Amino acid sequence: MIEKRILPEDFNFDVPSVEIIGVGSKGMDKQAMVKRASADAFADVIAGLEKKANRTYLHVITTGAQEQYGGNRNGDDFPETYQHVVFPYPENKKKASYDTDGGLMKYHDSSYMDKKAAVYQEHQTEGVAPSGEIVAARYNQPMHRGELIIAVDTEKWATRLQKKASGQNIYLSMGCVVPLDTCRVCGRQAKTASEHCDHFKKMRCQYMDDGTQCTVINDKPGFYDISGVDVPADRIAFVLRKVASGDQVKEASLAAFDARPARRVPLFTKAAATLAKLSKMEKRIEGLVEGDKLEDEQDDSDAKSNFILRVENFPAEEIIDVSNRKGLLLSPDMLFKILGKDLEDPEDKERLCSLDEDCCGDMSSMMRELEDDDSANERLMDGSFDQHLPVDVNLANIIEAFMPEFGMTNPAVGTRSIRITIIGRKKPSGHKKKASIGHDAEVALRRTYARYLVSFAQQNDDATCMNALRHIAGLSK
Repeated sequence: MIEKRILPEDFNFDVPSVEIIGVGSKGMDKQAMVKRASADAFADVIAGLEKKANRTYLHVITTGAQEQYGGNRNGDDFPETYQHVVFPYPENKKKASYDTDGGLMKYHDSSYMDKKAAVYQEHQTEGVAPSGEIVAARYNQPMHRGELIIAVDTEKWATRLQKKASGQNIYLSMGCVVPLDTCRVCGRQAKTASEHCDHFKKMRCQYMDDGTQCTVINDKPGFYDISGVDVPADRIAFVLRKVASGDQVKEASLAAFDARPARRVPLFTKAAATLAKLSKMEKRIEGLVEGDKLEDEQDDSDAKSNFILRVENFPAEEIIDVSNRKGLLLSPDMLFKILGKDLEDPEDKERLCSLDEDCCGDMSSMMRELEDDDSANERLMDGSFDQHLPVDVNLANIIEAFMPEFGMTNPAVGTRSIRITIIGRKKPSGHKKKASIGHDAEVALRRTYARYLVSFAQQNDDATCMNALRHIAGLSK
């Protein structure tokens, strides 16, 4: 059996995967469901749903069918129904095709409604009582996707519910097991991750010459767990909370990065290839000589403050996504202020928002540091910096206005002298370095910033990435 973690955001549903559904004396808010094109899928349960004490109802879009959405960003695909799959490059010519068993239409509803399936936090299912229950599961055939109505414990989910009610996205992850998965290109069947073929390991989500996507078919899926999962801002807040309390034990202060992530990405993905590219660029930057550098730019603290103020009312993931698309690089202090502004705990928010640009320590070799880390498999990406969301025109215009100050694309860089002095960089007059936050906290923050930079690089060309790394190297000197 192979265990999977399925993040709904890895499918392009074009709408948030989670919404709060109000329930009153007349049952569920049908109008809200109509807006999500899901009223018909739950027509038999809408009228009978009753308001209960300490229970909040959520509508969740879970999994997209391969026929409509292709594979998700992990390279997992879930057939909607029976498929006769012919492998274009069969590993075994005697097994050049495969018949699936019935797909999501057969297994989605039945497995979620099994008495063992429940709602948890962070996939912690052993020895922990569920924090909610699955009310109804429906495969929405017209929309080619699985959907759920779940009821969560209002107190245990308070932070997430408050976040969603304020207009921010919250994230859920589905626990799933399959007897084995099958490469759609060569037909290799694997019962463990080590048995996967090179199509899946090295070419995941890419397309072959005949148009076949390099994914694995997940037949007979058994969905047993739907969990609320945290994103980097929450885990960074945990790190800083540990440091502030005087707990300097490395394992404790870095536990936020060892927790099970929302989406595990093996080292053979596009993200890993991007990390390797950035590592090579870092080595090239070390070879720069003083005469090759442009002069330092002036103090940009006012521009940073203005940027944070202008984007304050937009969700963090949207700010990061649009900035990445435009090639606008967020410095560490900008990134952590953007992540921190959405935190509920005032102390956590203050800690994260008070970090300065030196909070990550020496960043001149951070990409190589991440690449060499034995836990890079878990730390590389967790989905939170890799959202592809509908662009808010107002936000796009705001970010465009700051391209002269923070843009790393060649046209933007050409309008100013960027800070790329590697040796003997001068701090702006009046600059005072804040007290160190501790080695362990610096390491944790630096790894988070490195993962952010991988997501930035995946949406920009090599010249823009080189400009970004040269700028970052300047921040470290």
